[in-house]
Parts: sequence; structure tokens; C-alpha cells
Amino acid sequence: MTIELITCGSASSSSASRQVKEIMQIWPARTIRELPSGVPEPIRDRFQEGSRCEGAAAYRGAAAMYRAAVEELCKERGATSYKLYDKIEGLRGQLDDDLIVDLHEARMLGNDSVHDGLTYSPEEVANVAELIVEMTQTLYIEPAKKAAMREARKQRREAHKNGESPADS
Repeated sequence: MTIELITCGSASSSSASRQVKEIMQIWPARTIRELPSGVPEPIRDRFQEGSRCEGAAAYRGAAAMYRAAVEELCKERGATSYKLYDKIEGLRGQLDDDLIVDLHEARMLGNDSVHDGLTYSPEEVANVAELIVEMTQTLYIEPAKKAAMREARKQRREAHKNGESPADS
């Protein structure tokens, strides 16, 4: 799409019209992605910083910070290798293969952006952010929900055994 910006001045001037190379969303303000509080703080911190970069159209910065969020996730899961590739591979058997592939996608996005100066499209960066959101749902949020529901059922059973009504528990 080509949009032309018409400037004030002489209509016959050759500089009266200029092509716009980039359009930035100013209003409404872009929403900053956040991970739920059940996700460990170091992961949330790196992810949110990446989201702020993404919102400012600093896609290489976003890629680097999303990669940093993945590195924190690997550390939190017990990976101790020096290289992120090896940290991710060290989680095989602990995580589904799809999650391993997604972790590598985020790693490569960050590596390409930082080391090779490659700028990915906004959609590609957003997709990796969504992969990280999905990973944290799978690894932290859903297990916490399941544990909370198990505990609620346990308490309901105990209340029932003690002759309490469900409203009392």
C-alpha cells in the first residue's frame, strides 16, 4: 500500500508530496503483552520488556528479549548448559517435542536478530510471543489450575465425610 503525505507549501513544488515509508499506530496505544502472575518473575520480566519493544516497533529488540525469556524458562526448568541450544535440548524428555521446537523458534528469532541483524516481520515476532504465551500456559498456568481443582475436590470430599454440606465448605 502506498500512502502519500501532502505537506504545506507550493502545490507546484516537487517536494509538496512525499511517500510515507512506515506507518506507526499511535492511537489507540498498543497493548503490552503480559504473562500471568503464576509464571516466574524472571520470565515475565524479559517477556514484558520484549513486548514493550514489539509495541515500539523495535522488532530486533523484541526478538532478543523473547529469546531471553526462553532462556529464563529453560533455567527455571533446571537446564544448566552454557548455550541456549543445549539448555533447550537438555529439556527433551521433560517437555513435549512441540514445546522444544517452539523454544528453538524463539532462540533462532533472537539469535538471527542480534547476531545477523535480521529484522523479522511484526507478524513473525508476534507469533513467537504467542508461542511463549502458549508455553507458559502449558508449563505453569494449567498445572496450577489442575492442582487447585484437585485440592478443591479433596476438601469437598473431606467436608462430605465430616457431615458438612457443600455450602459449608
